[in-house]
Amino acid sequence: MKIIVNAISAKTGGIMTYTKNLMRSLAKRSVDVVFALPSETNLEADVPVIHMPADRMGPVPRLLWEQTMWRRTVSSHKPDILFSSANFGLLAPPVPQVLLVREGGLFDPYYLTNVAPSLYTKPIFHRIARRKLIVASAQASDVVMTPTQTMKDLLVSWAGGLEGRVEKNQYGTLSDVFTPEGEQRGWNQDGVLKLLFVSAYYPHKQPGLVSEAVKLLNEAGFSCHLSVTMEMEQIAGTRGGAQDHFLLGKGIERGQVSMLGHVPYDQLPDLYKENDLFVFPSLSETFGHPLAEAMSIGMPIMASDTPVHREVCQDAAEYFSPLLPSDLAQQIRELDANPSRRQQMGELGQTYVKSNFSWEDHVDRLLDIFERVIAARRR
Repeated sequence: MKIIVNAISAKTGGIMTYTKNLMRSLAKRSVDVVFALPSETNLEADVPVIHMPADRMGPVPRLLWEQTMWRRTVSSHKPDILFSSANFGLLAPPVPQVLLVREGGLFDPYYLTNVAPSLYTKPIFHRIARRKLIVASAQASDVVMTPTQTMKDLLVSWAGGLEGRVEKNQYGTLSDVFTPEGEQRGWNQDGVLKLLFVSAYYPHKQPGLVSEAVKLLNEAGFSCHLSVTMEMEQIAGTRGGAQDHFLLGKGIERGQVSMLGHVPYDQLPDLYKENDLFVFPSLSETFGHPLAEAMSIGMPIMASDTPVHREVCQDAAEYFSPLLPSDLAQQIRELDANPSRRQQMGELGQTYVKSNFSWEDHVDRLLDIFERVIAARRR
């Protein structure tokens, strides 16, 4: 089986993590694969890589380039299957195509109601065009994958005729990286509760809401501090990021917030262990890799109350109203007073990750899908 992977969008965030992990896994399995990456992305992996210039193009030139030049590149490699790993695929693929849809906001009513209006007029048309292209890519694919049942249901509700072609293949963590081994910081051990939020920045991530909750807690005499793996400069330069930038800036001035910037993937386990509570306030996710990572470590989790978070964490997290910092603050106070629940959350999270979120199981299912698609085309 010869595979070509379209990972041209793998620059930051979850898609970068996904691509790096997939490259490592397929290399270990000696799979015949080539990855197409952005022109300036260098990832260490023992698999062939081709660098493509599409990441330097605007939306319309990139669409034209992908449907013409990229299509020719795929044809020239003569793969058995094309894996388009980030939402968009060829509309007339020369080989069988499997598409991974990982952009939930375009299909999520909650996101469209609460986040999209802050992004002004031009992005509205951009968002509509992206949604139409994702649906067209899905309709042109043999199989469409989503990482959660929630994402699958949202996609099918927007795109008629996909019911039999969409499959859930949930993500997972690397068992040899995110382990509960090693010393875990004791809860509130120095009199300051340490909150952690790991994510790249997008407006729907809402780090400013956590900063406001931290402010409320400290004003009430409950000492706590928030660390965020984002950069203020990037937030300032993101459309729709003004409120988060303002609220985080105030938190930094008060000495209650630290902006850590990007943290290398292999350093994340230690970062989780250095903090007390993982907070995930995002309004819209297709999965939420950091949730599975925190559960694997055994951290208590406080997540916004959304269907995806409920699906991923189940009883291994507590949930708060997604738009209310006061509710997050109250939920943190209640969890602080309940050590048995914190222990239960950690144990449930580790058990749940072991039984549901193995990265290698995800890769096994992915390869099985490839083989089934190829076999079906050959019949």
